[in-house]
Amino acid sequence: MDTDTIKSADSNARSVSVVIPLLDERPTLEELHSRLSAVLRESTDQYEIIFVDDGSRDGSIEVIKKLRAIDPAVRYVRFRRNFGKSAALAAGFRAARFSIVATMDADLQDLPEELPRLIRELEDYDLVSGWRAHRNDKFSRRLASRIYNSTTSVMTGVSLHDINCGMKCYRREVLEEVMIYGERHRYIPVLASYRGFRLGEVKIGHAERRHGRSRYGIERVAGGTFSLMTVILLTRYTNKPLHFFGMMGMLLLAAGSAMDLYLIVRRFLFDEWLSNRPALIIGTLFVIVGVQFILFGLLAEMIAFSYRREDDYSIVETSEDEKEQPTLAEGRV
Repeated sequence: MDTDTIKSADSNARSVSVVIPLLDERPTLEELHSRLSAVLRESTDQYEIIFVDDGSRDGSIEVIKKLRAIDPAVRYVRFRRNFGKSAALAAGFRAARFSIVATMDADLQDLPEELPRLIRELEDYDLVSGWRAHRNDKFSRRLASRIYNSTTSVMTGVSLHDINCGMKCYRREVLEEVMIYGERHRYIPVLASYRGFRLGEVKIGHAERRHGRSRYGIERVAGGTFSLMTVILLTRYTNKPLHFFGMMGMLLLAAGSAMDLYLIVRRFLFDEWLSNRPALIIGTLFVIVGVQFILFGLLAEMIAFSYRREDDYSIVETSEDEKEQPTLAEGRV
């Protein structure tokens, strides 16, 4: 048997859970199920499709129940109201039963036929993200996405071209170690990278939205920005908050001290009055705020020490995992 045949056999011997969060996507569900099922039957050993209805009001759940009646591989989780995509993914991950978990959106913009490529790539990585290199979206959204991805890459050090792509594949170990809530689903790759997992990406096709409307807006931009700040603090400064707040405090303290020192020199050497100089107020304010930042960082250090986790690391294997092997003494002739 040649190498390609072996690789093909290995890639087929897989059990995959596909988690699909959705909100009011009734028109696409039957086609999505049909195309996705055909792909998974060809590329996996066994699979399940888990629809997570995040409070839909358009009758999406009725379609999902019909699909389940004709296909036992379909499962679903239904929320009482809209809790957001992070909650939907978390519920789907908790319900997933297989060792490989894939995610995709329900709007059919990400093509189900691309999923096997991500699953195959998972042989060399722990998390594989789709990369919509040629997006069929409005120019404003493409521009915002490019700025967002570039900013995230620079600030987190995670070099993915399309970190917010909904199509991803994970090994179960990743999801067992990464907690998601709020808007943190966007930054699972960042959190996984921080834990030492290997990241990869695959270029995928992208279709135009045929049904429904995009929920991209200023609220999501703000939410993503705040979540990025949270993730940076959680990944880089959880155990050393003084490094973050102290750095900002020292910069403000230095700037304020320099301004005040300059004005003091002008007052004594050139006999200039300072009561009409706004710079004096600004410099003094910088000094006060800088000191407060440093004190805040010290308090954060005390809190972090009190609640510090002893398992702030990720172990891939230990000597205890090895099968019994002969010792050096037993191996000698």
